[in-house]
Amino acid sequence: MCLYWGIYYCDCGHVRFQLHRFCRRLFAQLQRINDPEQRGKYLLPFDPNIPGCEPIAVFRDDKPDETQPSKGNVVHWRYNVSEPCPSCEAHSLHRKQDESQRKRG
Repeated sequence: MCLYWGIYYCDCGHVRFQLHRFCRRLFAQLQRINDPEQRGKYLLPFDPNIPGCEPIAVFRDDKPDETQPSKGNVVHWRYNVSEPCPSCEAHSLHRKQDESQRKRG
């Protein structure tokens, strides 16, 4: 099972995950496809769909529940109160671009 760090944005409640460590099965696949001999083969199979490798976290009242760390693969949570949420920033940018296009046209 891959392990992740969770980032919780306090202002908006969005969550983002950063990879902390690959599981052994996925790491072995990455090592295999980076091998020059293996990479030279045509149609080198790579299947990243390994059950349990996606982030799994327990939430209570829409916030990370750190009292049950054994129920997921997020090893640490960081509560972000200073940086803007990337999802909210992208949404805001798209909204501003849409508004400026409407004003022009």
